[in-house]
Amino acid sequence: MSPFLRDYMMQNITGIQWVASEAWVTASVFTRREFYPYLGGTIGFGIKKGHIAQLSDYLQTVNPQRYPNNVLVGELWEALYGCTPFPSSANHLPVCSGQEVMLEQHSAYMNTSSPRVAYNVYKAVYAVAHSLHNLLLCQPGNGPFENNSCAQNNNILPWQLQYYLQEVKFNIAGEEVNFDLKGDSVPYYDIINWQRGTAGNIEFVNIGLYDGTKPAGEELVIQEEGIMWAVPAALQGPGKLSVMGSLYAALTVYHVTVVKLAIRQTQ
Repeated sequence: MSPFLRDYMMQNITGIQWVASEAWVTASVFTRREFYPYLGGTIGFGIKKGHIAQLSDYLQTVNPQRYPNNVLVGELWEALYGCTPFPSSANHLPVCSGQEVMLEQHSAYMNTSSPRVAYNVYKAVYAVAHSLHNLLLCQPGNGPFENNSCAQNNNILPWQLQYYLQEVKFNIAGEEVNFDLKGDSVPYYDIINWQRGTAGNIEFVNIGLYDGTKPAGEELVIQEEGIMWAVPAALQGPGKLSVMGSLYAALTVYHVTVVKLAIRQTQ
């Protein structure tokens, strides 16, 4: 995407109403102020953001001294600081001093103000925990498996846990989490609009949502008055370009395409 956008900016193309996919609608790499004249007003589906209590406090405690056997912490330090906390003959990076501190350039790692993918992982962990809890509560003779049996607590098979995952239902931060028979969660997306921030950079602003639990025709809700359009207002109006109509159509087509791809992958 970046090489294309560089050429797009070099051609000085403006006034295009972008409809972004889930893959890049919240990409921080495009938030710098130089992107705004070309990408301001972009709109699209984004993974629902949530709140993970005490995540920021915990991240500040993560370091190789506390987790000396965690390979991922070592890889994180190599990426952040260009040094290795665990020297080896296979690693040619300089050895870390142990005094490394989080700096402003590490904000992507430390920013927990609006987690999206991390929030999905957070919910997934809770889903597994609830499923294991329900599995362990199974009473022999009243179980869901052959001959009303239960899973063996010391030898849980993946398909047995999957059964409980499909049946799990719980609330987290006011959101209901459950899955259908194929193991898919109910779709819920934020509608994101790229607007100019106080520093001239791009900020991701929620201007609506898609809620798959709602009846047909009521899933998509957009706060039209809160949208910052890329298309000039002069081009909108009776007999002219219907931006809102085009937006609804584009978002609907995008969502249908995503659903079709998901269905195709399960067949």
